[in-house]
Amino acid sequence: MTNKTLLTNNSKVSQVEQIYYSPVAILPPPLNVPVGTTYCFLSHIEAWPDDANPPAPADDELSIKNIFKSIFVAKLVTSSDISPVIQRIDWTSGLVYDYYRDNISMFQTDAHGSLLKFFYVRNRYDQVFKCLWNNSGAIATSEPFFQPGSYGTNNIYKGADGYKWKYMYTIDVGTKQKFMDSNWMPVPVGYNTPNPLSTSAGFGDIEVINITNTGSGYNPSSNIITIQITGDGTGAVATADVSNGHIMDIVVTNPGTNYSYANITINTGLGSGAVASAAISPIGGHGFDPISELGCTNVMLTCQFNGDEGGIVPVDIDFRQVGLIISPMSLSSFPNPAAGPIYKVSTDFIVAGGFGLYTQDEVIYQGASLETATFSASSLSFDTATNRLHLINIKGTPTLNAPVFGSSSHCTRTLLSYSSPDFQTFSGYLAAVQNRSAIQRSSDGIEQFRFILGF
Repeated sequence: MTNKTLLTNNSKVSQVEQIYYSPVAILPPPLNVPVGTTYCFLSHIEAWPDDANPPAPADDELSIKNIFKSIFVAKLVTSSDISPVIQRIDWTSGLVYDYYRDNISMFQTDAHGSLLKFFYVRNRYDQVFKCLWNNSGAIATSEPFFQPGSYGTNNIYKGADGYKWKYMYTIDVGTKQKFMDSNWMPVPVGYNTPNPLSTSAGFGDIEVINITNTGSGYNPSSNIITIQITGDGTGAVATADVSNGHIMDIVVTNPGTNYSYANITINTGLGSGAVASAAISPIGGHGFDPISELGCTNVMLTCQFNGDEGGIVPVDIDFRQVGLIISPMSLSSFPNPAAGPIYKVSTDFIVAGGFGLYTQDEVIYQGASLETATFSASSLSFDTATNRLHLINIKGTPTLNAPVFGSSSHCTRTLLSYSSPDFQTFSGYLAAVQNRSAIQRSSDGIEQFRFILGF
């Protein structure tokens, strides 16, 4: 049976907007408590079998639990760490770009999810434009740019190559540094919608009328040439640009409002053969809602770890896994999700002074032997100045005033006290995982991670 249900591209756009607007969802007053938060975590200190080629993450229950057990820090992802992103397309001379049409889908993708129609570009000044006409498939040679006074009617940039470009937005420096890479570039939500260059288009306006055949024999000095626009909207007005008997372009002097379709008729006593067409803008006009007009179905989440994050993250370690958790819990927030800016997720032992040092990655234990241990864990880091041992992969319950053995270092110290993390290890939904080659931490190092979620 044929599937007659369509899940539109805008359904994906709405999912992107929901993530953008709700990284921390708060119940209304008087409760004012979080009902959903997103955290970036670091985990997995053990070397992979082939550390230069990490394995792909697995989605089975055992693997998910092992990831939870090896997390040692979780940092809150805030609204400033999230941006919708679209495929990065830099303007390049010599290419033929697609142009916007209202009767086909502009967002078709190949098997890898890449756009098949390149109908928008970023120029060298980080200004983003939508192509409204490609001069019947001509090669692009004039890079569009925004400069007051450089636009024609309806703020359309028309270059010497005959392309017509609509300015959409400019990527600011801070957003660029945080959310743009070789594959993706940010697209604004909120502050740039509606675009101040947009008109009051209602259901749609006519911002360009394109000539597909210039015709011949037209002479505006002896016969008035009028452009008749008929459709379900009102107010659109245009004039013909004639050169050597050919209608080279039609200039829209008033884009009108509330159009969903329009037909263009060129009226004149002399001349023939000119053909023109008009694609109606999206609702609100071109530039009114960049996120939907450019088909945004991906959102980028970023998180940055700076040095030891105030003593929370060890700097003498390496790690191999990073990911996202949605709505984890903490003891101090229960039954509401965790809401603190950052959580230490390791259990800390304070041990007595003595000889020998615990080493990273080794298994430490209490009991007669490792095989019969009453408690075991993985050593994350050992601070020799404070005799503080950071542990993950906890199994069992520690015993105070009992020896703590290092299985590889053979270090033995007495456990004086310990503290468990406020963060609840197995809580929340593990939403994303990246396996990586070893990343070495340092006291002055900064690690920035980017996650792309697609719909």
